Amino acid sequence: MRSLRIGLLLGIRQIQRASYWTTGLIIFVMTLTFLNLIAVSGILVGLIQGAENAVRESAQGDVIISARDDEDFILETPSLMRTIATYPEVTAYSVRYTGAATMEANYTERRDLSGERDTASVSVTGIDPIAEDHMTQLSELVVDGEYLDPKEEGYILIGVYFLEEYAENFGDFLDTVSNVGPGDQVRLDIGDISKEFIVKGIVESKVDEVNFTTFIPEREFRRLFSRLDRNADQIVIRTETPEQNADVVAAMEANGLTTFAKIVTFEDNLPKFLIDIKNTFNVLGTFIGSIGLVVASITIFIIIFINAVSRRRHIGILKGIGIHREAIEIAYVAQAAFYAVTGAALGTLLTYGWFVPYFDENPIQFPFSDGILAADPEGTFWRFVTLFIVTIIAGFVPAWMIVRQNTLNSILGRK
Repeated sequence: MRSLRIGLLLGIRQIQRASYWTTGLIIFVMTLTFLNLIAVSGILVGLIQGAENAVRESAQGDVIISARDDEDFILETPSLMRTIATYPEVTAYSVRYTGAATMEANYTERRDLSGERDTASVSVTGIDPIAEDHMTQLSELVVDGEYLDPKEEGYILIGVYFLEEYAENFGDFLDTVSNVGPGDQVRLDIGDISKEFIVKGIVESKVDEVNFTTFIPEREFRRLFSRLDRNADQIVIRTETPEQNADVVAAMEANGLTTFAKIVTFEDNLPKFLIDIKNTFNVLGTFIGSIGLVVASITIFIIIFINAVSRRRHIGILKGIGIHREAIEIAYVAQAAFYAVTGAALGTLLTYGWFVPYFDENPIQFPFSDGILAADPEGTFWRFVTLFIVTIIAGFVPAWMIVRQNTLNSILGRK
């Protein structure tokens, strides 16, 4: 304990007497190293996290209710909706009806009835326009035209992947129609049933599930697809916070709602390959960031080593007057620890005080997601622990090399 107190005192005196420029530069290097550990993996993981957030916000919500494996539709949907509305954690929900159809365009201009038709196989989703917009802000994804008016009939929203003008950048493998925009007429064919719609708007999102969908009011969908029982295909729910998802699902299971439908959280509904990609990117980012960690440890080693060599005679005198070598080693370790803790603290403040909020407000634009900086507090803590341990070792080794030398030789400057 006495060696620890003396060592800490010596370490504090060394830091106080050191050049401010040198100390500031070392702390700057440690801060950059810590930011490198967080930022590289954070941006890589943030690519996938951004895609997940987009799917959560624009398509699937926090809790997803779908048909049981042994059923085609969600049973007792109206009763289920009334029950869902009673949960205080639920802030919004949308009931969806889905089906497949053939969409035909430019049929009024086709002179040769035996000629090739401009058609595409499409997914049709029947929605309550107000509830869906409250749930996913679908109206904000309309890039051309207007959003559906619940008071109107005969209008349709079309996802961009069904339109040749928008999908041409993805090659010719997409099933599309050409020269279609707001105000144009298209026809949906479901078996022997056909109905004409006026294109109300074009929907574009970074979520493929939205781009590969056409939307019509649910009352028209049920008439068109003969779905008069009101049993839906999917109900998506928004909770106050994602942390409540599991509790909401558990409450629904306790109330027996799983008798009528399959209920899962957004997290449980994520494909395994997406989770594996995120974990792989995290490992890859940590590996790349560790290169900076090695550079920082070498920097600390050199600085402590040069400091100890230049103070070799002083160290010899300290040993000669009875200061234990352990106290001297602790002094240099404390110096290294100060650099690590200060640099990591500044890096943490920059990360959570500026970088994370900045990238949340100004995400990196990628074709498939809005990239953010994913900085998990637990992961940040373990990166700090890693940096601290490596820095302590880098500070201890050169001090140990110098202190272990013969006391008299150190005082006289002999090798």
